Amino acid sequence: MTTPIADSAFDAGVVGAGGAGFPTHVKLRAKAEYLLINGAECEPLLHKDKELLKRFAPDVIQGAILAAEAIGANRIICGIKETYHDVIHAVEQAVEGTGVELKLFGNFYPSGDEYVVVWECTGRLIPPAGLPVHVGCVVSNVETLYNVALAARDGAPVTDSFLTVNGLVGEPLSLRVPVGTPIRDVVALTGFVPSNDPAVLDGGAMMGHLRTDLSLPVTKTTGGYIVLPNDHYLVRRRSMTKTDMHRKGHSACDQCTYCTEFCPRYLLGYEIEPHKVMRSLLFAGQQNEEYWSKWGQLCCECNLCSLYACPEDLDPKDACVWSKEVLRESDAPPPEWVQPERPHAFSEHRKLPLSKLVRRLGLEKYDLPAPWTDTFVEPERVTIPLKQHIGRACEPIVSTGERVERGQPIGRIPEGELGAPVHASITGQVTAVGESITIERT
Repeated sequence: MTTPIADSAFDAGVVGAGGAGFPTHVKLRAKAEYLLINGAECEPLLHKDKELLKRFAPDVIQGAILAAEAIGANRIICGIKETYHDVIHAVEQAVEGTGVELKLFGNFYPSGDEYVVVWECTGRLIPPAGLPVHVGCVVSNVETLYNVALAARDGAPVTDSFLTVNGLVGEPLSLRVPVGTPIRDVVALTGFVPSNDPAVLDGGAMMGHLRTDLSLPVTKTTGGYIVLPNDHYLVRRRSMTKTDMHRKGHSACDQCTYCTEFCPRYLLGYEIEPHKVMRSLLFAGQQNEEYWSKWGQLCCECNLCSLYACPEDLDPKDACVWSKEVLRESDAPPPEWVQPERPHAFSEHRKLPLSKLVRRLGLEKYDLPAPWTDTFVEPERVTIPLKQHIGRACEPIVSTGERVERGQPIGRIPEGELGAPVHASITGQVTAVGESITIERT
């Protein structure tokens, strides 16, 4: 079923800005009772959702109201951390008279996991391996809803991304930059120009990806950059090869179960037990491998088990990701899960305060505010990937040498495929077309 709001979100190329980039127009064609605004932002050192809400709360709420109208929701709940007092004030003003409700979350990790958000806001537990819509909910990140509002109201495509730059920088900040801007240019905005390129965690300290090539671009799903020295613990951890980590895992894991006892999905009552997945490393290529692998299928990949819980500095999260691949490539039928009736009895007592996580990760000296800046970024060159979303990559619709205007479509999704179009983020000339489209300002 199509709606004008879903159509406008598709035309504008709106995707989930808080995760893997699921095309928003698909969510807006669903039917649900609840529209949940995810403003939890639980990654350490990232503040872009908080800063966005402080300044653009009316737009976010308008986007939520439009999204709720599209899906037929009769309740809208905005989840925000209880420690964000200035944000709460801004949102309270924006929701006055709208019927939008506020839900205050504790300052714990990972409060932004959609299974956690649905439970905290509605008291409902999503079916194992299911989606929020299966319990009458649609969950959207605040930046996504901001983009929905601009698309519906102004026909504005997604050309910019909100992000935070923090860590080993001059002055931490949050801002909006054109999609395709090189990481190096964004880091330089903080006043920090390293003589040797540092390492950057793209997306956060816990779930982010290690980037050492600072020519890589900002995308629609970039939530922030944590800049760290090359010898930092998090950089060294992410630099280990999978082979080395697995070898260490099957020789050093003593089955203490801490990874399982702290797992947020396990604490909600789901059948995930990372310590059992670690046993699968002993059975690689053997008959029992698939049995142990099934215990990692419901992993949300928050990395809490690997970067906080494990006393041996092993990587249960990576083992869970690997186990998903093992089961997907095997002939074994998918596991039959038992629907949890209620969370674990100790779930409220094992939530991890963000302050403790920051200390464990060695990020205390970088744990600083990243205030909003209205600096208008004008990169001389942008490189815009044709795949910034779940689904099929876009097909280019421009050619080398062609002049394009900011906001002009440059990539489209084939008919009937899952995805979202991409648009030029600056005005200029197309200089390269491949898996990405490069535009140089003229």
